[in-house]
Amino acid sequence: MQKRSGAAALPDPAALRTFLEADRTPVSPPDILRAFGLPAHLKAALRTHLHAMAVAGDLALLPPGRLKGVTGLPETARALITRMGRDGLPLAHLPDDPRGSTVALVTPHLDGNLLIPGDELILRLRPATGRTRREGRPIRLLSTASRQIVAVFQPANATSEESGPSQSKPDQLIPCDRRLTRPLDVVPDAASPRPASGDVVLADLLPAQDGQTPQARIHSILGPATAPGMPARLSLLTHSVPTEFPAEVEEEARRVAQAPVLPEAADTASPDPAKRRTDLRSLPLVTIDDATAEDFDDAIWAERTADGFRLVIAIADVAHYVAPGSALDAEARKRGNSVYLPGCVVPMLPPALSAGVCSLKPGEDRLCLFIELEITPTGQIRSGKLGRGIMRSAARLTYQEVQQALDASIPTPEQATSQTCPPGPAHPSSLSTLPPDLIPTLQAAALALQADATARGVLTQPEEEYRVTLDEEGQPVDFTLRERQPAHDLVAAFMIAANRFAAENLMRHNAAGLFRVHPAPPALSGERTGGPRLPARMQARYAASPGRHSGLALEHYAHFTSPIRRYADLVTHRALLATLERDARIAASLQPDRSDLPALAEHLQMTERRAASAVQTCQDRLAAIFLTPFIGHTLQAHVTATTRSGLAVTLTKTGTPSFLSFLALPDDSGMHDDSLPMRSDLSSGTRFLNSGLLPVVLTATQPAQGTLTLAPAPMRHAS
Repeated sequence: MQKRSGAAALPDPAALRTFLEADRTPVSPPDILRAFGLPAHLKAALRTHLHAMAVAGDLALLPPGRLKGVTGLPETARALITRMGRDGLPLAHLPDDPRGSTVALVTPHLDGNLLIPGDELILRLRPATGRTRREGRPIRLLSTASRQIVAVFQPANATSEESGPSQSKPDQLIPCDRRLTRPLDVVPDAASPRPASGDVVLADLLPAQDGQTPQARIHSILGPATAPGMPARLSLLTHSVPTEFPAEVEEEARRVAQAPVLPEAADTASPDPAKRRTDLRSLPLVTIDDATAEDFDDAIWAERTADGFRLVIAIADVAHYVAPGSALDAEARKRGNSVYLPGCVVPMLPPALSAGVCSLKPGEDRLCLFIELEITPTGQIRSGKLGRGIMRSAARLTYQEVQQALDASIPTPEQATSQTCPPGPAHPSSLSTLPPDLIPTLQAAALALQADATARGVLTQPEEEYRVTLDEEGQPVDFTLRERQPAHDLVAAFMIAANRFAAENLMRHNAAGLFRVHPAPPALSGERTGGPRLPARMQARYAASPGRHSGLALEHYAHFTSPIRRYADLVTHRALLATLERDARIAASLQPDRSDLPALAEHLQMTERRAASAVQTCQDRLAAIFLTPFIGHTLQAHVTATTRSGLAVTLTKTGTPSFLSFLALPDDSGMHDDSLPMRSDLSSGTRFLNSGLLPVVLTATQPAQGTLTLAPAPMRHAS
């Protein structure tokens, strides 16, 4: 066979891409030629070859700095479409860009596909110009979001005065996903029933080309947007949250959920890991959760010592049941976390585990991991240890019960001076069987931990959170601001201490794991035109490398206390169990793959954002249903931010975020309403930010999208 020479001897793009993506060490063209056993005189041909690959998007996934000594290549990047702009063009996020840049795509189509949020693709970036958002042209799809769209059916008028009877318009679908801004034309299907106006439907998105109106074919009819349970269903569908467990996952869960045979007394020297546990069943450990909770991850106990407190935080041993690489593990990783919607829970693990054998139910023996801490009277951790344990929860308490007990234990000023404490109201039955000093001791230990946090410089800024009350039919009847009580802070203090110790243990053993990193907000530099500059709010995130958690003022932090509902905690458990394991083979099977952790951190960040967005949009849809009777009424709203086009506001009645466009406000001249000040003051948003509350008129609600239409309330003349 004749040996190839010249450019024909170069490796094909697939082989070269595989070679370049396999390592992070910088390589130059001569290095590449040597690796493939090719002569040096092909260097120019290789550069041309690399340029063609870059144009095709084949070099976008290379590790940073992998290619050296190669200039003039077009800039390409991996991108994730996050939403559609008002002009119908997609906006994409660059996950590999540390600045978190947003790029505007120059076309909404690629290879006959209408690009939608959730699509991952390769972009060829255009050079940055001025202060406008960067632009990119899509080159290749890496993965696609579901092409099944949830939308509201809107029938068209068969005739109109303008078009006449011969120019009928198609029916349309208005997407329920607020990230999709363009309506879809319905392609008729004689085999499908016709929905009623306003019905929510599932529709299959059809291929489309540039200049063509997006089209879809109706797949099934779900019903009215105001039907009971529909807000949660729509939020799960629009966020592509997995709700059904595959059959093999359910079967594996039932198999491993068989209660283990627990020893009468634990044997820390036993060669059997299931028996090599500390027996904690004599400790009155208690769980404290919301009244509706069914998955109990954690239990706590504390006692006073001569020089502070001894704490035990026991966490469900999910790693005992969910083996790495199993079907259960793959499904839990895909979901990332449980999703808690009003009236609906989508668990990360099947109920046989999440609400069954893993849940720390009262009076039942459970396997656990525990952290035992010795802390000073001012909350510093003096010493601690991690171990496997067997526990039996002494009581399942709610925050309300604990708060009642705390309130009953606080003496009035008169009682305090008389050195007597009142008996107070009778404790709920779940508290009556516990040692009488347990709740006060837990609170005293929590206050010590909180004092240490304050000394570190932690500033508590509780967010406003609204609780939705549903009636028996699942319809919203009330929105109430959730009050942050000392009972919530008590549990949080114990969990933070355990998570902190888990992170320090990972660091001490140089163990591979996921860390929780919270960057500090950037320093403010002066003021911007139109009002004071608000400090940027940084979000905590998962990372494969340790970093500071500025919100808690800790050098290292990890998630450890919720393995039933967060996959990151399960990863932490496995990493820590590997440090305890005497069998090197078992330890190796538990250790997370370091090379996999960056991708896992990014994935879990996505599932965390997805869950938070699903919860918010579900509440927004419930609020739209709840507020429909108030259309035409004046409501109060907090102004939360200003943009170039209007004011971001939050209604005080439901906590619902909304938007008030500047187009709804008077024009610059003030001619349309002389009771208002100059437009220049309005458009800056400064006056609204300073005034706190803004009266608005609710003009419409859209329950399917969970949006509201607002107008400024008429302002009266000053007397």
